[in-house]
Amino acid sequence: MDKSKLKQALIELEHKIIEETGINYEAYLSGNPINREDVVDADEQSQHWAGIEISEKLDEQLLEHEDHLRIINAISFESTDEVKPGAVVRVNGRCMIVAVPKPKFTIDGMDYIGISSSAPIYKTLEGKKAGDTFSFNGREFKIEAVD
Repeated sequence: MDKSKLKQALIELEHKIIEETGINYEAYLSGNPINREDVVDADEQSQHWAGIEISEKLDEQLLEHEDHLRIINAISFESTDEVKPGAVVRVNGRCMIVAVPKPKFTIDGMDYIGISSSAPIYKTLEGKKAGDTFSFNGREFKIEAVD
């Protein structure tokens, strides 16, 4: 497994999300102005304030994914035998990359999900090695591989 490809894929996914969120943010802002010269009724005012909340959420998403990029770039993706940031962990045939939360993505025909070091499952996995077992949500699991 080429972990540099995984790191690059995570970076590209974050850049794509940042770009799409930025486009949505700009489109939203350009379509939501109130013309101060017109009479604004209560409904328009309400929609405007709801719009501000939406624009703030989009701004939060941008900041979150910029933070994800910073985290990914700070992590060493060197090969490892224990679960820590940058590790790929295989449990029940599923591969998790410890970096940032990310829904399923595929690299070289293999599916991965991203988890952060603040995820509850990571707290259970941290420091474990291939062959170790752990309990999570009332179920027992065995770590098949760590890289």
